[in-house]
Amino acid sequence: MFHLNSFEEIAGVAHGIEVLNPALVTRIRRAADGMGRHEIAARLADAITEAADAAHIRAFEEAQFGDASADAIVDCEYHEELAAAWSLVAAEHQLVSPDLLYSLDGSVH
Repeated sequence: MFHLNSFEEIAGVAHGIEVLNPALVTRIRRAADGMGRHEIAARLADAITEAADAAHIRAFEEAQFGDASADAIVDCEYHEELAAAWSLVAAEHQLVSPDLLYSLDGSVH
């Protein structure tokens, strides 16, 4: 489950992903250049969903077996990085703003 305390935390994650994996961010930026706002938002939503699914699988394996498999760990880390990269690109395209984040009550429905 994702929990955001402040917009600065998002900026820190986005900055970190760019430093740790600039090739991924560059690839996402290049792909987004040919997309409209709705498609970028849809890609961000898909990336967040995939990251959540990967995190659930990792947590399940850790709960059931005491440790997650290497595949579950790598999938979780990759999807988290992908979601962070899409979040950075969405912010660059002004699809994510601090006002929007603060207005949410934490519900995804």
